[in-house]
Formats: sequence, C-alpha cells, structure tokens
Amino acid sequence: MDPAAPHPTPSRPDPVDEAVRRIRAHGERVTIARTAVLRVLADTESYLTADQIFVRVNRAAPGVHRTTIYRALDALERLGLVVQTRMGQDAAAYQLSASLLGDAEPRLHVVCRTCGRVDEVAADLLADVAKRLTTEHGFTLDPTAVALTGHCGACAAVRSPLTR
Repeated sequence: MDPAAPHPTPSRPDPVDEAVRRIRAHGERVTIARTAVLRVLADTESYLTADQIFVRVNRAAPGVHRTTIYRALDALERLGLVVQTRMGQDAAAYQLSASLLGDAEPRLHVVCRTCGRVDEVAADLLADVAKRLTTEHGFTLDPTAVALTGHCGACAAVRSPLTR
C-alpha cells in the first residue's frame, strides 16, 4: 500500500467499494482482476501504466494474466470508473475517475516536456474551447484523455530565449 495514498474516512468512503457498487448497478461482473486493479489504483496517487498495474496486481493476486488486466482496464474505463490519459509519448496512464475520488470535476493533466512533472488543473480551464467545439463542430471534448504538454514554470525560467 502506498503510504501517501488516500485512505477511506467517514466522510470519504472507500472508492473501491463505491466502484463495486457501480459495477453491480450496471449489471456487470465483479471479478478478482477488476477489484484488484481498482485497489491498486486506489492505493496510489500516481499515474500507472497497464504494465505497472499488472506488476502490482500480481503481487496481490498471483496468476492474473496480463491480458486480463488489459480487459479489466478497458471495462472499468467503459464504465467510467477509470480514466486513461496519454501523457505525451509515454504509454497511457490510468487512475481512478474523479467521481470515485469525491471530486466533482474531472482533472486535466499538464506535463512538462523538460522535467516530466505532471500537474492537475481544473478541466473547466478548457470550458470555452469545449463550448466552441460543440457549437461550431458538434464535437464533445474529453479533456481527460490527453495531457497538455509544455513547460512548467521552473523549466521555462531556465530555458534560453532561443529554445522558447
């Protein structure tokens, strides 16, 4: 268990319990793999790739096949319980959905292309862009699927004017 991970409190129920409730409400199966993936994600505040999730699940439930983890992630994403985000050129990263963590709004990710730092900002930062896309193109933006890249304040401050 990640010591920095959020723990359930009386005001904040265990996100895995809530996810299991939602899985059942959708008439889906609650499997060992799905539950293990949810627990791994609930026990960390970092973003994990499918391979990292597989390694951690295998510690807790040896014998779960890598393909089963990918299928579990796909199902959990389809159910809105897990969010997959592309962090630049790296493999997709997964985390629990904002709604399971008690956040009203989804998070938008910004990644520094120099140091790799990942920060979260409110998704409503792109509200005007999302509205314009819908109005002009009938397109609904999902800002959680891709991280915005650029340079954090510290890295931008040390970059030379020629590389800006």
